[in-house]
Amino acid sequence: MNITLRQLRAFTEVARRESFTEAAKQLHLSQSAVSALIRELERQIGFGLLDRTTRRVVLSASGGHLLELSERVLQDVDSALSEAKSLLDKSRGRVIVAASPLSAVTILPAMISRFARTFPKVRIDLRDVLTDQILQSVRNGTVDIGIGTFEKSETELELSTLYEDVLGVIMPNNSPLASRRSLYWRDLKGQSMIALSRSSVFRPLIDSTLRAQSIELGETRFEVGYMGTAVALVEAGLGISVLPERAAALIKQRRARFRRLTAPVVSRPMTLVTRAGRSLSPAASAFVECLSEAGFDSARAPSSIRRLKGL
Repeated sequence: MNITLRQLRAFTEVARRESFTEAAKQLHLSQSAVSALIRELERQIGFGLLDRTTRRVVLSASGGHLLELSERVLQDVDSALSEAKSLLDKSRGRVIVAASPLSAVTILPAMISRFARTFPKVRIDLRDVLTDQILQSVRNGTVDIGIGTFEKSETELELSTLYEDVLGVIMPNNSPLASRRSLYWRDLKGQSMIALSRSSVFRPLIDSTLRAQSIELGETRFEVGYMGTAVALVEAGLGISVLPERAAALIKQRRARFRRLTAPVVSRPMTLVTRAGRSLSPAASAFVECLSEAGFDSARAPSSIRRLKGL
């Protein structure tokens, strides 16, 4: 038995309208095509569904029971197709994003707000977690995408750069370094530092750059795991800190400022992570597209961040 949805729709329309002619108009088919669909349906199930008279068509006793079942099936199919269409046109859906704490507090709130205005029925679930947890969550499929700065690529994952996050110094406004228009790595010599912990992906990059230029820092007054802590300590006048430019968005009291470090310019990529070989849902694809359209690139990352924060 191979009953089709076309047969069920034809039968349902004829039964409702008690007319092959009216059903054919509704289905945009010829009357002969509707009759052929009904005959084939009756042949497959082995009994008559409709009693035909010269003036009208009425359901047989068996046809009444099948009509009830047919309407239920068609309603379920139409609901499923409507839901699928909503997912495809991104009017509905859910996107789970795992992001580093810094990304979650700087670029993503404004980005999610912007996305929500375009796709108000798509739910964004944001999970602010550590780097290793981001990679693991993407790898095992518990999140759709990951955003952060990572030490190295993973074979099971696809990594693409959103922009390069340039290193610089966050310093108190009264620091002697704050008046300089250009700031070089050698200017850090002898400075009291608030350092990132050795678990940070930025710490090896900072240390290797200092070693390459034979720069001796002053006292490391604090070593912290979170950039927000480092910024707060700087604002309290307890030292300076080498951080990525995104961290400047964490300055709250206007007691500190950020300057890029040059000679050399050193950066790490802000990266989008997805699972290799797996297609994103339409909603997740739309969110990735929204990220791409934000204007991130290595030359304009700071202005892009400021623009996003002002949305």
